[in-house]
Amino acid sequence: MRCNGIPQRFKDRRGRYYGVLNLAAVNLVMLSDDEQCKGLGQPILVIITRSFNSDFTSYIYDVCGPPLSAMNFPTLSNLLRATTISQVPLSMEYRLFLLIPLLLLTIITATSTAKPHSNITLNSFLTTTTASARRLSWFSSSGDFAFGFLPLPTNSSLFLLAIWYANLPNTTTTTIIWTPNRNKPVPSNSSVILTSDGQLSLRDPAGTEIWNPGAPAASYAALFDTGNFVLVASNGSILWESFSVPTDTILPSQSLSPNSILLAKLNYDDFSYGRFKLSMQTDGNLVFYQIAVPTGFQYSPYWASNTNTSNSFLFFNVSGSIDLVSPTGAFMTTLTSSTTYPTSDFYHRGTLDHDGVFRHYVHPKPSAAGGAAAEWVVIDFKPTDICQSLITSLGSGACGHNSYCGYDIKQMVACQCPLGYSWVDPNKTYMGCKPDFTMPSCISGVWSEGFQMVRVENLDFWGEDYDQFNPMGEAECMQLCLDDCFCAASIHDGIGNCWKKKLPFSNGRIGSYVDRIAFIKVGVNKDI
Repeated sequence: MRCNGIPQRFKDRRGRYYGVLNLAAVNLVMLSDDEQCKGLGQPILVIITRSFNSDFTSYIYDVCGPPLSAMNFPTLSNLLRATTISQVPLSMEYRLFLLIPLLLLTIITATSTAKPHSNITLNSFLTTTTASARRLSWFSSSGDFAFGFLPLPTNSSLFLLAIWYANLPNTTTTTIIWTPNRNKPVPSNSSVILTSDGQLSLRDPAGTEIWNPGAPAASYAALFDTGNFVLVASNGSILWESFSVPTDTILPSQSLSPNSILLAKLNYDDFSYGRFKLSMQTDGNLVFYQIAVPTGFQYSPYWASNTNTSNSFLFFNVSGSIDLVSPTGAFMTTLTSSTTYPTSDFYHRGTLDHDGVFRHYVHPKPSAAGGAAAEWVVIDFKPTDICQSLITSLGSGACGHNSYCGYDIKQMVACQCPLGYSWVDPNKTYMGCKPDFTMPSCISGVWSEGFQMVRVENLDFWGEDYDQFNPMGEAECMQLCLDDCFCAASIHDGIGNCWKKKLPFSNGRIGSYVDRIAFIKVGVNKDI
């Protein structure tokens, strides 16, 4: 590996100067001699990023490693393992940035001999009979990621083609990060093949093609240690990559380009298209929407970055922050951040979960877990309170119809049914709740007979009122609903306003911030 000199100096977004050394296979970015990183001594910074324009230096962020005296050669090798120099030819349009003093060039050269990824050659194939068999899936060189078939959690005879974390210690649930057939799981004896003419093809048992990325003919495929599955031309250029068509998750070094989306799964164990969408809009605004299933009709947004620089994109920096970046590479704002959990020791992912919350997760790597019962931990998320943020005039709100939004002891979204109601399907709570009694018919008789009102403080079902009264006290508000065969609930605000509601309820939410009292009509039952 030979240096070609220092052709330029430039500033990062903090105004610090850097010099660039052009080497045979990679760009090395070195801190100026008179600069140091916030008092930590000689710093090391590894950043892997896609080069979107010639001003690739914009993607260098402020992350410092430990002093060199605290690092040995294996530690440095482990930092470089995610994407070794031999894995990143410039023709693939990737950059490996090392913020490192010149004296370490010999160490960098040594690490370039680390094990590269194994190419997946033409005519290679996998079948569903190899699903979950570690030796028969396609793996990244570190073994951190696998590509192959996984059975559905709810139906072991149907399979997803997927990429997943393959090296999580002490876990029983597989964490899938990408799948192309989430709405069309395939039956047993299906296969995926890299054909002799360079096409990646998912096929059912009859040989009918279910999915093909539509890329030009590839010479080989590979699964990078970043979790990115790529189809590669004979000259080393990437023809297609899974990072460009994400499912519900993004990973370090991945970006979400303009007009790209993340689509949540329908339920924790149902990977089909769900009720929430994250959209990186061409106007530069990152927006979260609730959508209708199955058509995808888009409701009002419930969270937005309020950025307006056209063609900006979302970038998952390997420092641990997920940032919005302008087309010129200028930092705009941070979506989530976890820089206290280094990517050398922790897996990171950003996922739009089935409840509509985008969460930044970390998980100790096997080398850092220390034998502990490691699990995914949420360290940041947006919106901060979806129960308050998601109020819509269409749809059911954050939870299903007739249910209300709250949080469990881990501060995860927990939807609940009111007293006298139960889940339509306990395994699919997004379907909402049904009354466990027969509502009055409005045909004849005393409409209040056989019914009672249940008082619940700090509960509201926003919108869809069919009547309002003022001034009115709580007792009168309750009785007015009990005597009305159309009324399923009444809401009082404590200051004289009363609203009547019919089924189904929408936008249910409970919490100390809700200054309402709900009176829910239920059947007479001694257990209530």
